[in-house]
Amino acid sequence: MAAALLPAALAAAPATAAPPSPAGAPVVTGGEHGHGSSAYRVVELGTLGGPQSVPHAVNAHGQVVGASQTADGRWHAFSWQRGRMRDLTPDAENGVAMDVNDAGQVVVQVTAVAGGPTMSELRSGRRTVVLGAVFAQQVNERGQVAGGVYTPEGPAGPNGNPFLWTRGTRVDTGPVPGFAGPDSRLVDLDDRGRLLGIGLGPQSFELGYVWAAGTFTTIGDPDAFGGNGVVDLSNTGWVLGNAYDGGPFLWRDGVTTWLGLPPGVSQGDPVAVDEHGHAAVNLRPDAGGPERAHLWDGRRYVPLGPADAATHAMAMDDRHRVAGVFTPADDPMRTSAFLVERGRFVDLGAGIDGVVAAQALAGRGYVMGTVTSPEGFVTALLWTTGRTHS
Repeated sequence: MAAALLPAALAAAPATAAPPSPAGAPVVTGGEHGHGSSAYRVVELGTLGGPQSVPHAVNAHGQVVGASQTADGRWHAFSWQRGRMRDLTPDAENGVAMDVNDAGQVVVQVTAVAGGPTMSELRSGRRTVVLGAVFAQQVNERGQVAGGVYTPEGPAGPNGNPFLWTRGTRVDTGPVPGFAGPDSRLVDLDDRGRLLGIGLGPQSFELGYVWAAGTFTTIGDPDAFGGNGVVDLSNTGWVLGNAYDGGPFLWRDGVTTWLGLPPGVSQGDPVAVDEHGHAAVNLRPDAGGPERAHLWDGRRYVPLGPADAATHAMAMDDRHRVAGVFTPADDPMRTSAFLVERGRFVDLGAGIDGVVAAQALAGRGYVMGTVTSPEGFVTALLWTTGRTHS
């Protein structure tokens, strides 16, 4: 699962631009670096008539969902598959598709009229289930939906906290018991229906937690200065996080493993964890050198990509594929997408004009990303290999 909120900067983008590429138009074959790399073919997904499309998630069958501008400048939810982009909210003022599972179930947020409430829906083929006035964000492989709900008159006053919807029944988690803050936010949903969240306390303190079947399990010391943020949850129960005082860590079944930082590194930003407890982490050196993406393999940090390039991981899957963005040392004005697969570094943005980013991985060979044109317009991209079919 992958989800992201529509960037505010994009919502304010101008509604006029040069005509976008037709949906599904092939753009270029991804560059190959390293020995024996798989050839990647990239497709620009196009738009719903406006200048921009922002992808939010991709499933194992290459179905991409997100939001695109229409010809009149509104943002509508879209689903793209096999060269066809569909408007999922054609009659709405605004809409966005937040997530899609491998069964093709799509979580949609929709605002029917200007100034009206945002409602959430679960789309499955021609069937629509209305989830109500909540902010649905993720759907797992069992069809469970998680997101955020605002409670104007909770026991501790107005608050926002996660919910879990299962086959017509919604459970609101409420605030983290015993924590000073009344609010919390969803971070992740796994395929067992467990929620990963962050309690939001005073002075921006954070407390990571796992919620399962009505029970909160907090991660770390709720009284620790700065708290413990969390970023990802695997189906096997691994949690990846970052403590204000302590740095990157892994947590599972109540046991915390501190990853530490290599000599000369001052900051580690965790990204994703797989089913085996391996993690993608971006490390920043003390001396102001380039940020570099690393793989934590359970024992040590393994650097990813050329030693002289700045690399920033954005996604990792259970096959140890890592995707993100990089800036080559010999072309510091260029920002391109990369994929590390079986030890090979692939420049996915070779030949594409603009700023290219790889943001999500799915199936055996799908990579979802974006290209930002020199004029500042964003368009969704999907890379595939010979092992996949789009």
